[in-house]
Amino acid sequence: MPVKELGALHSVGKGIARIDADEKVRGKAQYADDLHVPGAWYGYVVRSPVSHGRLSGLRMDSDFDWSQVVVVTPEDIPGNNIVDMMGRDMPFIAHAEIQYLGEPVALVAAPTRHLACVAGSHIHPDIEEFPPLLTLQEMVAQYKEDPSKLHELSAQTIRKGDADKAVNEADIVMEREYSAGHQEQLYIEPQGMVAVPESDGTMFVHGSMQCPYYINPELCETLDIPPEKLRVKQSAVGGAFGGKEEFPTLLAGYCALLALKAKRPVKIIYDRNQDILFSTKRHPSWSRYRVGLNKDGTIQGIRCEFLLDGGAYTTLSPVVMYRGILHSAMGYRCDNVSIDGHVYRTNTFPNGAFRGFGAPQALWAWESMIDELAEACGMTPHEFRLKNCLHEGDATPTGGLLRDSVGSPEVLEKTLERCNFGEKFKQCSHGRRGEKKWYGIGLSFFAHGSGFTGDGEARIKAKAALDLEPGDNGKPVVNVRISSTEMGQGTCTIMPQVVADAMSIDVRHAYYPMPDTFKVPDSGPTVASRTAMVVGSTVFGAGRKMKADLEAFASEALFEGQPVTLDQDRFRGSYGDKEMSFEEVAAEYLARKGPLRVYDQFQLPDFIKWNQNTFEGDAYPAYSWGCNVAELEVDTLTFEIKVTKVTAYYDIGRLLNPVLAKGQIEGGLVQALGYAMMEKIEVKDGKYDADRMQTYVIPTTLDIPEMDLHFVEYPWEHAQPGAKGVGEIPMDGLAPAIANALVQATGIRMRDLPITPERLFQMMQEEKTA
Repeated sequence: MPVKELGALHSVGKGIARIDADEKVRGKAQYADDLHVPGAWYGYVVRSPVSHGRLSGLRMDSDFDWSQVVVVTPEDIPGNNIVDMMGRDMPFIAHAEIQYLGEPVALVAAPTRHLACVAGSHIHPDIEEFPPLLTLQEMVAQYKEDPSKLHELSAQTIRKGDADKAVNEADIVMEREYSAGHQEQLYIEPQGMVAVPESDGTMFVHGSMQCPYYINPELCETLDIPPEKLRVKQSAVGGAFGGKEEFPTLLAGYCALLALKAKRPVKIIYDRNQDILFSTKRHPSWSRYRVGLNKDGTIQGIRCEFLLDGGAYTTLSPVVMYRGILHSAMGYRCDNVSIDGHVYRTNTFPNGAFRGFGAPQALWAWESMIDELAEACGMTPHEFRLKNCLHEGDATPTGGLLRDSVGSPEVLEKTLERCNFGEKFKQCSHGRRGEKKWYGIGLSFFAHGSGFTGDGEARIKAKAALDLEPGDNGKPVVNVRISSTEMGQGTCTIMPQVVADAMSIDVRHAYYPMPDTFKVPDSGPTVASRTAMVVGSTVFGAGRKMKADLEAFASEALFEGQPVTLDQDRFRGSYGDKEMSFEEVAAEYLARKGPLRVYDQFQLPDFIKWNQNTFEGDAYPAYSWGCNVAELEVDTLTFEIKVTKVTAYYDIGRLLNPVLAKGQIEGGLVQALGYAMMEKIEVKDGKYDADRMQTYVIPTTLDIPEMDLHFVEYPWEHAQPGAKGVGEIPMDGLAPAIANALVQATGIRMRDLPITPERLFQMMQEEKTA
């Protein structure tokens, strides 16, 4: 059924309160460290003290009483010592070459955390140390000297038209480079996991995670057990932002391997210092552009290299790079595009998923470049964007057609009008002398692909189930059975809303239990701006099926065979005055037939075509669209940069819950503010230098600007009820909008993130000297 034929929705679109709010506010939610597991021991990871080398063995102090603890080394692993992610190149425990400082060399479990830590300190790895490469720039420089030392983890190209010819023949040719460093997710709750070996040979893994069905197949290979003997359940999650996508597989593996040998439950809970030092980060990036323009501002050709620092192992770097290159020229018309994406290995902790997944790095560079292109052809930033932005019916850089649900150019036009951009742009300071504060205003415009890149959704075939069964109070409840997790974004609230409208029942009858792989089908991971659009659509389809089943039951068993319709929580026959409540009919069904389970599976529309080898076609099922305008002031004495206001419009399809959607945007913009201006973390001697909250600076309430946020709704017609992605798009546009505003305030173009007062002062001094 097309979205436009759905009719009135009574629950979707309402800003109902978070269903999980009460238990979290009252401290009743059970996070990983709250889980009471009788007899559990505590795990500890023994790590390499060097960044690169060859491991020849382990020395265990003979004066320590090893009978008090258990120790796991590679020889104790029953299956393959491999983390079965994309590259299959990372061991759970190092056995030969050391690729990063902190790589595990042994695991220890003991009755107390203290004893586990003490035991770990008595294990000493013997390592022949090699020179490490610690940054992307070092790696590329090394390649120029000795190409054989370049280790490429992944590469992909996009080709459309003849970019080199178009650029060479253009009136104006501009070359620029932009870079960004690591970013730490800094969720409230650090990583935590428990593994419980059960009497029937099942391993039960319970903890803080985004993707239960990532852990299941990956751990089965290491433990050498069939999938039905590995149960994975999510506990309450205190934030994730991608940091609990692939990484929990490692922690689950450590716990499970120790639990197997100890023959008892094992728990590992990181403290903040461990979490920052030994978990994944956003990939550092380096974008290099060569773009050709006509004098009238038409983009003739785009040539881009998009480079990522993958860290020591592949992990999810290929798909992060894929999304990055797909957004490196997105948003604007151009018939000639050439993009090369590369991920290179460095001897640092492997980088991984983080909200936006490559798009924030790409769009930071591309939207900064757009402002520079506008200036090169004598146009204002908004005039240039309005001239070149994509419209419905246009083609993307991969040749995909924007058929429908296109919020461009409306989000751009409305944002410009709302903040009076044209007039304020004329008031910018441009570094004028004699002013106490410089004022600037900057703009960014962007699209963000909803769902998995390329053929991802076709391969995943997300499934959802609904169970009609007795609830804890004995009354019938419709339980939403999906592997999509609640991690603070509101899944446990919007999914009951979707069920309520699919079945035309009151939302109080629907409930979302925490995912448990023994109870839920594989809906795919909770990533890639796909939950509301893809899984929400699948839940809606299951709701329609359950509604039809209950209507058929009511007709036959309760309404003497007459056609029955369930509408607004009431079953009504097609003639006569008889009607029954949903609760009454559901109770009758359970009493006579027992629990009811229905399934639905997501299917991409037939017109979505994609070539994974050549990266041609429809890269995403749909796009969310956004526009950010940042206003800022710079103190001319201290160079303090203060973002005073952000104005933004977003098209995220149909708003399932406007209050939660706005919360996602506000939180994402604050996280993007930190990425743009504060969150500086570098690798020194192989180790992150900002390894605690005292040194890793994030925005506080005093840093948050006024936010004027709005939505336009362009529902995606091919997935009821028409939502698109909201979780990642707020990360995309603020950094370039701030950099563009800073140029208008000071006359200085910053091309490296984060943008700090110290760096601004340094660049102004360099320009003054020059």
